[in-house]
Amino acid sequence: MMVQQKGRSKTTYIAIGIFVGIALFASALWVYMSVQRAVSLPKPEITKLDGYGSLQNLNWVFYVDVTVKNNGEEGNVIVYAEISGAGKYEKKEQLIYLAKGESKDLSFTFDISFWNALFSQITYSAWAVPQ
Repeated sequence: MMVQQKGRSKTTYIAIGIFVGIALFASALWVYMSVQRAVSLPKPEITKLDGYGSLQNLNWVFYVDVTVKNNGEEGNVIVYAEISGAGKYEKKEQLIYLAKGESKDLSFTFDISFWNALFSQITYSAWAVPQ
């Protein structure tokens, strides 16, 4: 009596090898592109931050002046500024483009009640992130 052993054909092993090869190639390509994107992003740094209040028309406003320097590659950067105090919290943002090594001066304006500002301390901060 002959015993027949079933096994996988040569074609099956080739197909599995091709599939695994494609999966490895796709994974390597994804890792490479992720690293390239991370390396080519802007690296914004806040180099100057100043805040002050002023009377504008009949409103009391608070200005936050920011200088942003790009220590990375060129690209878009979102700059945020926020204030709190005088019974108020507010955050604003500006989208800017920075070339490699470029610096830009920005100003954010926040409306505040004069009476609240008169008897309160305003705190402010700013930060920047690549888009």
